[in-house]
Amino acid sequence: MSLTPSLLRKLFAAGVVLIVLVVSAFYLIGIMNQKRAGNIPNIAPNLAQSTTGFTFSKSEAGRTLFTVHAAREEELKETGRAELHDVSIVIYGRQSNRFDQIYGSEFQYDPRTGDVIAQGEVNIDLEGNNSGASRPDQSPPEEIKNPIHLKTSGLVFNRNTGLAETQKLIQFFLAEANGSAIGATYDSHSNLLTLHSAVRVVTTQKREITITAQTAVMTKTPPRVVLESARVQQQSRFVQADKATMLLRPDNTVDRVLGDGNVLVGDTSPKGFDVTAPQGEMALVGKQQIRSAVLTGGVAFKGSGPSPAHGAAQRLLLDFGANNQVTKAHAEGSVKLNQGEPDKSMQLLADGADLFIGDGKKLEKANTSGAAQILITQRDSKTTITADKFQASFNAQNRPSSVTGSSNVKTVTTTAGKPDQVTTSRDIVAFFNHENKVQEAEQSGDFHYQQGQQTAASDRAHYRLADETITLTGSPRVQDPGGTLTAESIQLNRKTNIAVAQRNVKTTYTNMKPQPDGGMLGSGDPIHVTGSSMVANQKTNEARFTNARLWQVGDIVEAPVMLFDRDHRSLQADASPQTKVKCAFVQIDKNGKLVPVEVTSDHLSYVDAERRADFNGNVRMRSQETTMTSDAAQVFLLPRNDRPGSQLDRIVAHGDIQIDQPGRKANGNQLVYTAQDDKMVLTASEGKRPVIHDAQRGQITGDSLTFYRHDDKVAVDGQESSPTVTQTRIQNPDKTQNSDKK
Repeated sequence: MSLTPSLLRKLFAAGVVLIVLVVSAFYLIGIMNQKRAGNIPNIAPNLAQSTTGFTFSKSEAGRTLFTVHAAREEELKETGRAELHDVSIVIYGRQSNRFDQIYGSEFQYDPRTGDVIAQGEVNIDLEGNNSGASRPDQSPPEEIKNPIHLKTSGLVFNRNTGLAETQKLIQFFLAEANGSAIGATYDSHSNLLTLHSAVRVVTTQKREITITAQTAVMTKTPPRVVLESARVQQQSRFVQADKATMLLRPDNTVDRVLGDGNVLVGDTSPKGFDVTAPQGEMALVGKQQIRSAVLTGGVAFKGSGPSPAHGAAQRLLLDFGANNQVTKAHAEGSVKLNQGEPDKSMQLLADGADLFIGDGKKLEKANTSGAAQILITQRDSKTTITADKFQASFNAQNRPSSVTGSSNVKTVTTTAGKPDQVTTSRDIVAFFNHENKVQEAEQSGDFHYQQGQQTAASDRAHYRLADETITLTGSPRVQDPGGTLTAESIQLNRKTNIAVAQRNVKTTYTNMKPQPDGGMLGSGDPIHVTGSSMVANQKTNEARFTNARLWQVGDIVEAPVMLFDRDHRSLQADASPQTKVKCAFVQIDKNGKLVPVEVTSDHLSYVDAERRADFNGNVRMRSQETTMTSDAAQVFLLPRNDRPGSQLDRIVAHGDIQIDQPGRKANGNQLVYTAQDDKMVLTASEGKRPVIHDAQRGQITGDSLTFYRHDDKVAVDGQESSPTVTQTRIQNPDKTQNSDKK
């Protein structure tokens, strides 16, 4: 609002109308007294004396101070009053730098009461004379400086009391404004001027300003103007207060403006605002520049428009720059700022806040001081962010675009039906969308996260609204009652409850309840899985690993791709063109010792409740002196109980089976191996009979071949249409071989 101090100064200078009239009244009294002392004959019975046309001047040091001219002067015999008609007064000033004129149709003076009365209309022209003493006093100046024209009537001045007053309309006209008031009183002894009511000033500039007040009081010592129920308005914007006090400098320029009682700064436009406070103060520097302003006693702010805002503080200080534009606002004491609708809003609470403003209207950034927090409310959630200090940046619509929090950062997100999500860190940077939602946020420096029984820690965390994910980097670690996850990068999706880990992934599943009837995964010991990546569903407790290695005590499974189901203690594993699925079991050898059994294949499916591992595609089993390959194989395990490792119970193989032992080879289409008696049974399938090739004794075939891994015995069963070898004992080369045939 461009109500400049220079214009204010001119408007208040217009208040000297009564002062000038009082001075003029003194002049008139002096003139009438001098004329009464003269010897003028009576013209009429009711007249004491009458004079037609006279001019009276007073000079000092060779300069004329003023000149009074009247068309006619009369003294009434009965009343003792003196009257001047068609009066004109010109005041030049002691420096001859004025050309003020006072003129009216009739003035009356009553020596008994001491009253000077302006019977008709009185006009006053207050004009500066830039020519000064270089021109004759009586000639109009070539240049008029700051002309002010005033008009009133019904003016009464009493020389005994020193009071001048009128109950009539007072009007004044300037190049920049027009104004009026109803009734006025001037006390010449105390230099106190009072405008009684309906004070109104309207500027004539392009953007009109209106100043109104119920009353106005001007004093000379101290120099001040006091307006009651004051209001300044320019288009939709306004400032008002129950009482406005303007403190003047000796040159009548405004030094400070004080507002007391219901101070209100507002804008009535669709995007308007209201700022209220019990007290306010504005300080000026020079003649036209506002330096600062302050509102105290509890400040409240309310804004309208598509994104309504409101706030409060105990104290608000404003700094001004060029063209009296606000450059900075400092709020302190229980600062509260809220923007948005109730179901999607952002609120700032702080001990103090600095707001930096560009072009007098664009909010560029804001800084907090002291304890501070930001509350973000959405339809189904509420997030509270606290920090020792916040710095916010704003977009073209004066909405927050980003917020940076420093030191002791903490966020708490509350969502109905879910445990609170809590994070802490050293710093935070959050970016907002047009709905005041956090579009992205990054926390750094000793980041910690907790939601329910799940916790996480890392050097840095990045949140993204688009997919509601939190990405942890810098030695991240996620932990819950079910286990621990570490990797170089961990991504947690709050919406889908999917966790994604990348590079150097290590997962430890804890609180594994022992399953006595289980097999490979039936122990109560932790299960460990490492890999290059992991995708886990936290609802189903299923996890997919790449380049994975799973182990529990001595049980190990390795695979390029592995899907592990914690709840069902099952897994699926797949090979890649370069790497096979690898699994390790144990069995008891002929000496009663546990020996490892290694199995590789293209695919593995295992369910612990069934104690069954299904291998498919290029199956290869290897133990001590035996290697077997097949198209598919099912490995059945003994119950876990207290056995160390996953101990074989039996194996069922299918497809193209090849068995290699020292000095012996066998092939077939179906194999059953039982670990209890270390026995292998090869049987015919699809018309293909099993065969044993012996390096010393040749080939053995039949519909069913039964042999033992650590024994030379082979039992052969055949059909009636073919010869059958019932028993063959294969001895070392230095021994004799016996055989019986039927």
